[in-house]
Amino acid sequence: MVSRTFVRFSAAVVLLWVGVACQKPKELTEDIARAIILPKLTRPEVIYAEVPQRIFWDPKFPKDDYDEKAVRTIRNLEKAGLVTIEEAHTSDSTTYIARASKKGFNILGITPSARGPALRGHIAMKRYDGVKNFLRHPNDPTVGSVEIVWHYESPTNLYDLFETKINKPLNKEFATVTSIYWKDGGWRFGTVVGKTVPTGGQ
Repeated sequence: MVSRTFVRFSAAVVLLWVGVACQKPKELTEDIARAIILPKLTRPEVIYAEVPQRIFWDPKFPKDDYDEKAVRTIRNLEKAGLVTIEEAHTSDSTTYIARASKKGFNILGITPSARGPALRGHIAMKRYDGVKNFLRHPNDPTVGSVEIVWHYESPTNLYDLFETKINKPLNKEFATVTSIYWKDGGWRFGTVVGKTVPTGGQ
């Protein structure tokens, strides 16, 4: 976990670097990298899962593994009283349509997805643990990278219901590889790899 004391120290260091932004630094150090990144990691993020409102398959669009997970998910939501389901079957096609019930209306939102409008639910939180594995560019001392380490925690009652959640195990360490560089008189950073296993992790 990121301590409040260290975050306050890091924020102070960032302000110090802003004060001397007009002076290009000689090199990026691990302390500077931490001071740039850590203040951004103080708040956990809400994590959602989704399931298409309309699930169907036919000869043109054959049933796949995700369709199976989606049907199980809306059935789970139906058992919890959060959706109602309409279904239609022919000799070569199947269609399910899930709609939020009165109980589910204030729990499930609607969001666009690759498969059309989807029901979306808050399933967990993403909590940041800190940064590690600082690397400086071998040829440019003002360029480097760190791994921002984080995990999923605090599952809600919807966590087990959404079988369509992909790769969201609880309390497993993940990392976001982030580049840090000097540009236009200040430090900048950006994501290189959004989600991976930390270097040296399992």
